[in-house]
Amino acid sequence: MVIIKKLELALDLTRPAEELVEAIITVLEFYPGRQIEILQQVDHRVGEMLAASQRSQKESEEKDETRE
Repeated sequence: MVIIKKLELALDLTRPAEELVEAIITVLEFYPGRQIEILQQVDHRVGEMLAASQRSQKESEEKDETRE
């Protein structure tokens, strides 16, 4: 039998960045000794998402400039 630890969170979506940080801190408390590994994975994924968003925004701005 597999035991699954589950954490349910309620987030205030009017403060998205602060709430995400608090959620990450809460989850990390369950993984002593693995915080760096987990944070590196989060950093990598967030970095990918940020880069994709920035590319998309740049492409959108370039399209707007060519229309003017």
